[in-house]
Amino acid sequence: MDKQNIEQLLRESGGIIRLQGREYVTFRGLLFVAHEAGLESIDVKLVSWDPESRNAILMATVTGDRGTFTDIGDASPTNVNRMIANATIRMASTRAQARALRSYLGVGFTSLEELPGDRKEDKPQQQQKVSRPFNYSAAADWAVSQGAFSSFEEALQRARWLLTNELNSDEKRHIWCGEVERLLSETNETSEADNASDNASETDE
Repeated sequence: MDKQNIEQLLRESGGIIRLQGREYVTFRGLLFVAHEAGLESIDVKLVSWDPESRNAILMATVTGDRGTFTDIGDASPTNVNRMIANATIRMASTRAQARALRSYLGVGFTSLEELPGDRKEDKPQQQQKVSRPFNYSAAADWAVSQGAFSSFEEALQRARWLLTNELNSDEKRHIWCGEVERLLSETNETSEADNASDNASETDE
């Protein structure tokens, strides 16, 4: 299994993740691919342990078809996640194994478990809302179709007078819709008044 196939298998198995714009390999991914690459054994030994500071150093030796590789890993409450501050021996063991597995596989990515302290994963960037330019001609056509104006020229002139350049496109749309609704309401009220007047005239006759 060559380096390209190893990286491809890591990616396909979810063994490579992105944090803060950089890629890291996970211990789980390394372990999975190492077994696919002929891993035979992993031997872990405690090198040093300080009960007071909870600083731990462990050494891991990886053996398989690709040879034997040894590396160390350290952990303390100052360089691990708060959730595992009381499990520094286990974290040092994981880090040592991850480093040895990276050497065994020839993986250049830093492992996720080697990163110090608390981390935040990248959040997907929100797409910025793109405001469409306000189309005066289309707005005038729409207003005429609604019956607010009798001609396109009248509607266009009103729109250009009312909707100044200081307004953004969304504000212009909101104001124009309100203006059209107001004109339609006035038109309806006038029609109702005319109808009432006509009815009264007919009654008088």
